[in-house]
Amino acid sequence: MKRQDEKEMKKLYLEWMDSGKSRAEFATEKGIVRTTFYYWVSKFYKQEIQPSGNRGFSLLALGDNPPAPSGRAIASIKYPSGVSVELYEGITAGFIRELIH
Repeated sequence: MKRQDEKEMKKLYLEWMDSGKSRAEFATEKGIVRTTFYYWVSKFYKQEIQPSGNRGFSLLALGDNPPAPSGRAIASIKYPSGVSVELYEGITAGFIRELIH
């Protein structure tokens, strides 16, 4: 693949995020040099977690009675960055909505 501009690589980055494939697998499939794709993934990821100079974390007020895990995870979300989120029995839709917003 010839040299790519930022707009084209951003499109591929977003496609990769939705694909569930490894960076290496996606790059090979698309004919992109792996190290080039790794560079762009790193660049876009840093832009997402540090858009205004913060470290990518926000304070979340859960109220007086946040739900406690019951011991059995009912869902697990694993992001390409390595971050993993587990949802346990007893979690309400309202609690998930509060986390998202």
